[in-house]
Amino acid sequence: MSKSNEPIHLRFQAVVIASQLPDNTAEALLVLDYARRMVVEFLDDTSGVSDLTPPRAAPSLGWGLK
Repeated sequence: MSKSNEPIHLRFQAVVIASQLPDNTAEALLVLDYARRMVVEFLDDTSGVSDLTPPRAAPSLGWGLK
């Protein structure tokens, strides 16, 4: 996919993730590998959660924010 065709929100998410990575290249790649494995495992999980399940509302943290 060319950069011009990438949805801007996906690029933004990638920047947010990359900004949290360690400065050391080897460590950053290791973190990304672990994250990839976690995502693949989550997506392969056959727990019966449907892609059509509506998102739940975020729970209130009780901090008085409105």
